[in-house]
Order: sequence, then structure tokens, then C-alpha cells
Amino acid sequence: MRATPIVLLALALSGCAADCSNPNWQERGYRDGYGGHPPQDLLLVRQCASRGVQVSQADYLAGWRVGNDEHVRLKSMKCD
Repeated sequence: MRATPIVLLALALSGCAADCSNPNWQERGYRDGYGGHPPQDLLLVRQCASRGVQVSQADYLAGWRVGNDEHVRLKSMKCD
């Protein structure tokens, strides 16, 4: 059975939805920064607000900075 384009689109978009269930925004920011991702605070604010969840951008960005610093440091230590 072939999936319809609408089903495929719905599955693709569901992967983009923000996880607003974990209110530890510093931890979330750390994971994003450590993973080498750009800050997602503005996206999270918008998506989580529609679910009634308030994002602490200050906590998120504090965690992101620490995680990103570690990501950059580890990346610079790799021998290619």
C-alpha cells in the first residue's frame, strides 16, 4: 500500500514540532548547543506558546552557550 502525499507531509511536519513537555529549558539549550545546532529559542517560544507553555529564553540560551562551547572545543580537538 502506498502512502498518500498528505500522510507523508503530516509525518514530515510532525518531526518539526517542538517538544514543550520538558520545562528544563537550560538542559534543552545545552543539548542543542552540544549537538552543534543553532539556538532554537525563538522557534520554541512560538511553538510552545501555542500549547500554553512559556519558554525561559534566558535559561535556554545559558544552556546553549555552555553546550555550544563544549561542542566547539571538542570539534577543535579532533584529528582529521
